[in-house]
Parts: sequence; structure tokens; C-alpha cells
Amino acid sequence: MSSSEIISLTVTLIGVFSFAALFTILYRTYAISQINEIVQGKRDIEIIDEVIYEKQIAVRRRRKIFKVVKTILYYLCMLIVVPLFLLSVVSKIQDNTLMIGNKAMMVVASPSMSYKNESNDYLVTNNLNDQFETYDILILEKVENYSDLNQYDIIAFKNDKGINIIHRIKEFKVENGLKVMVTRGDANNGDDEYKPVFDDVIGRVTSTRIKGLGMFIMFLQSYAGIITIVSLIYCLLMIDFYSTKIEKTQKNRVNKLEEAIDYSSETSADSLKAKYHETIYYKGYEYSFDENGLIEKKEVTDVPHEKDDVLVKEVVNENNEVVTTKKIEINNEREKK
Repeated sequence: MSSSEIISLTVTLIGVFSFAALFTILYRTYAISQINEIVQGKRDIEIIDEVIYEKQIAVRRRRKIFKVVKTILYYLCMLIVVPLFLLSVVSKIQDNTLMIGNKAMMVVASPSMSYKNESNDYLVTNNLNDQFETYDILILEKVENYSDLNQYDIIAFKNDKGINIIHRIKEFKVENGLKVMVTRGDANNGDDEYKPVFDDVIGRVTSTRIKGLGMFIMFLQSYAGIITIVSLIYCLLMIDFYSTKIEKTQKNRVNKLEEAIDYSSETSADSLKAKYHETIYYKGYEYSFDENGLIEKKEVTDVPHEKDDVLVKEVVNENNEVVTTKKIEINNEREKK
């Protein structure tokens, strides 16, 4: 690894991990703030409104559909991103060549085969129209013998510097008793300086290719890409951890509020069949219900209780005019962080 690559990797590490640390601090502070507000009852009115809203059949149906669609999209993304990431890492380990049996995959890293240079008249004469672009993914086939290669085949080989090259065989030669190949990129106006021998050949390019996808492979197999993916996974796990804590706290609060509002345990089954009108007073708001659900919510100043964490409910049986009133103090307990 060169000094410039080491500096680039160091700067990337510092930048990404600094972002992850800052994001952790900010999101943890936000999560703790949300949990404390829920526990202290500061969001009770919002929670009550949400519970009432979610109990509507149409809303529940829409939210269920949304949840299913979100889950499908999540797993579709995972099916794309995770295989690409694994493919990139394995490809990097195998020196940017992923071998599967007698086939191989390789990403085009330069534009040297992207068009026909006018100096290469043999491309036009032989109707060679199999050029490809940078970041295309090519499928290579293994070549068993030197004799299986033909003039104008496109091959992938390693040059004397260990760099993968994907160029066309222009001609075959014998130099110093060795059979070598003269290669050139279709977009270049000169032959490659290094002439590969058969042992340098990785494979012959087939007509199968995937356009453009190699850009993601190149990024994901870079140090910056690997660090980014690892940091992203960390951030998602951290968000999921604190989101779960918030949801758990809110669920406990919802259960407590629903228990306070519910009056079914105080009335007989027969009375539940009767028409009734219920009024809930809590934190300066009045909720009116009948047997069909919420009638009205309004802000009031004259409430029948002394403390802010006291919920008052009045149930009127319209058949016999009996009024049931109950005051419930909802304790505000601070949960452990």
C-alpha cells in the first residue's frame, strides 16, 4: 500500500468513525429525551390521540399494508446490497477476479475498450463490435490451452506489474523462444508494452456482461466502501436498539393509559350493550365517546381534577341516566436509561 493510500485510508477512517460517534451521541440523547417525556406523561395526549386513531379499522388496514410494503422493500434492498457487498469483498480477496468453476467475473476499470479508435482499422474490417464501457461487469471463460485462443479474442490477463488488463489479441508472436500475444485496447492507438504469455491469461471475455453495476462493486471493495458499509450497519443496529427502547416505553405507557381509560371491568355485560356516553378529562383536554367511538376532542380550562396527572372519566348510561365518575392518578415513574 502506497503512502497516499495509507493517508487516504486514515482520513476516511477518522471521518467515518467521527460521524458514527457524533451520530451515536445525538441519537442516544434524542432517544433518552423521548423516553423521559413518555415516562413523565408529557406525551400522553399525543399517545391517546394515536391510540384512538389506530383503532379505526381503515387506519389499521392502511398501516398494516404500509408495514408489509416496508418489510418487502427492506428485504429486497438486503437481497441486493448484501450479495453485492459479499461479492465485492470476495472479489477483492481474489485480486478483483471472482472465479466460479470455469467462469470468472471481472469489473472493467478503464475506458480502453469503450470505442473504436480510428487507427485500429482491423476493428472495422473484421466487424468487431463487442466494445464495453468502464464499470461493466464481464463474464470470462477459462481457456485450457494456448491453441484455444484466436486472433481478435478479448482476454483478461495480468501484466508484469500484477495489474489486470482486459484487451484484444492483435496478433501472436514468438520472442526469445516464448509464444507471446500482442494486445491492444480498442480505444488505444498503440500496442501494450507488456506482451502476455499463456500463463498470464485469466480468461477469455464472453458476450455476457452487466452494464454499469461494476461501479458499486468497485466502491464496495474499496477501503472507503467497506468502512462505509460497516459504519452503516453499526448505525442501523444502534438506531434499532434505541428505537426498541422508545417503543417499549411507549407501549408500557399506552397500556397504563388504556387501563386507566377502560371501564369495562366496572360495568356488567348488559350495561355495555346499552347506549352510553363517556367523557375523559386529562391534561386540559376533553374526549367525548359513544358506543361508535370518538365524538369530539377539545381543549378545556375547567377540568374536574386538581393535579395534571389525574385522569377523570364520566360514563353516562343513557338508558337509566346513571353517571359513573372515577378519578385515576397516573403515576409518573422514571425508567432506567
